[in-house]
Amino acid sequence: MKEQTSTEEKIITAATGIFLQKGKDGARMQEIADYAGINKALLHYYFRSKDRLYDEVFKRELKKFFTGIFTSVKDTEDAKIFIRSFINLYTDRIAKNQNLVHFIISEIEKGGASISSVIVESMQKNKMQPLIITNKIQDAIAKKQLRNIDPVNLMISLIGLCLYPFLAKPILEKTFLGVNVTSPEFLARRKKEVFDLVWNGIKYENEK
Repeated sequence: MKEQTSTEEKIITAATGIFLQKGKDGARMQEIADYAGINKALLHYYFRSKDRLYDEVFKRELKKFFTGIFTSVKDTEDAKIFIRSFINLYTDRIAKNQNLVHFIISEIEKGGASISSVIVESMQKNKMQPLIITNKIQDAIAKKQLRNIDPVNLMISLIGLCLYPFLAKPILEKTFLGVNVTSPEFLARRKKEVFDLVWNGIKYENEK
């Protein structure tokens, strides 16, 4: 059983690197087998098809990406801390998983069913209801930490502001010479300025 688990993990590790780099269409099962140090027949014994292997890799990577974000959100009551933490953590996760971002976008273009199921599963694993984030925003509005805003639109704005520089990286770096959107300096400024922009627009008038 231990040997079986070890072989499966070798396959997953090899497939993760290749899928994230080349996507499902560009990856080849023989290449994955070679990278894992096994023959192709053994690869097919563990995973009958490339689609099945891809689904397993994709779900694992998404779970790792989202679980930490959900955990940080779950235990935060103060709206200002929640907004800042979300921006910082989401931006850092994207910066460290840029291939996964394009991976996610390609899946969204196919309908997004896999992403939706993984997000719901990750929430359930962390004992979170699907609406916990929007409910937290509603609570903050009721406590007069935030002005009366639409929670869903706020979350869409937060995700978009964090995600866009990575999606548009080639364009931004060619348009604004000297800008490196993945440098520590740029990321630190970006997180601060996104927070300042958002917080000053949503805070209750008496909040600082």
